[in-house]
Amino acid sequence: MQYDNFDVEIADGCATVRMTGPGAPDLGALCDEFTDLMLRLQEDRAARVILLTDGDHAFDLHRDLEGLTEARRAGGGFEILAAGDEIARRIVTLVSECPKPVVAATRGEIRNVGLGLYAAADIRLAGESATFTSPDMSGGLIGGWGLTLTLPRLLGPGRALDFLWSHRTVTAPEAARMGLVDRLVSEDQWEQELLEITRRLSQIPQPAVHLTKLAVQQASVLDLTSMLAMEWESQQQCWDSDETSEGLRAWQEGRAPRLEASTGPEED
Repeated sequence: MQYDNFDVEIADGCATVRMTGPGAPDLGALCDEFTDLMLRLQEDRAARVILLTDGDHAFDLHRDLEGLTEARRAGGGFEILAAGDEIARRIVTLVSECPKPVVAATRGEIRNVGLGLYAAADIRLAGESATFTSPDMSGGLIGGWGLTLTLPRLLGPGRALDFLWSHRTVTAPEAARMGLVDRLVSEDQWEQELLEITRRLSQIPQPAVHLTKLAVQQASVLDLTSMLAMEWESQQQCWDSDETSEGLRAWQEGRAPRLEASTGPEED
């Protein structure tokens, strides 16, 4: 897989996707590549977990506000802005609906709509040097990129509004205290921490991983009775899967499981 905006390496069950290319990439081209990349990784049995991380630059993605301003002055219609919002919808939906766990990890500057990509991941790690800046709303446009869903869930409504409206930059330790970062990692432990978390995720039977992801995504809208019913159905699917059978045998024998089955929706 060769891309202009991403570098991909698959090893030990983990597909490491690094942000490369120009510091301010064309979002349309980036979206096309990201769509192709994620669809390929969903079907690749060698990739059991996806790690999105810094390469040449961090999650530093920007709207073309200059172009939007000129188009608005020239009387352009909403379709000009809608094209950018469609890019955002495609990217964050691919992350959210991916059946494999998606981990985002950064030690750099996450700014503007790049925050939406980072926040969409299942688990978010940051080094102590990372910073986070919300999109600038002074031009009259909302942040988009799913941030009105992800930030309230992560930070709570009040903190989400304060962060979005203020356009301020927060350090990694503050982001961890707020709930934006799930795990703060020291510089000397960075590579080891990433290896440990991706290795752990790659060794869990994937039906359990995928179904847990779906359940957690529904937790805010389902009541206890509905969630227990969902867990019951999920356990049945896990029980019937070959990966769970191997996982239980490996646990009983005190060894690492040998898991090679597809993680797609037609598992078993």
